[in-house]
Amino acid sequence: MIKTETAVQVSLKIEVMIDGEFERFTFQEAGRLVTLNDHQHYLTYTEHQAGQATPVRMRLDAGALSVTRNGARRTRLQFNLQEPTLSHYRTEYGVLSLQVETAEAVSEMDWAAAQGHLRLRYRLRNESGLIGNYYLDLSFER
Repeated sequence: MIKTETAVQVSLKIEVMIDGEFERFTFQEAGRLVTLNDHQHYLTYTEHQAGQATPVRMRLDAGALSVTRNGARRTRLQFNLQEPTLSHYRTEYGVLSLQVETAEAVSEMDWAAAQGHLRLRYRLRNESGLIGNYYLDLSFER
């Protein structure tokens, strides 16, 4: 296996609409762009917010776009424009099933220059219905 790592600066904006309540989060974090075997691309960084550090790993390949957050609760969301995907969210009360409905996934990546931009719009649902609408705008560069 061939593995390369490049230090990058990550800029992230997340907008969330849940039950009519809007929240916006922004992050500027140091990260790493990891490439395996010249075709699998991962962006790793740690979000720092309110005294909490949450490691994040994003797979950025077409057809394999996902976000894994390893905070107090582990979450892995997969994004697919053609069909909803199923995920599980572990809480202290048990495991909740989540459905991810991807409305928009636009990426512009330059792997050789270790820079890129990703925009995602998606909805999360559970058995009870809509949890919320989400917008993620991420960019990274050396």
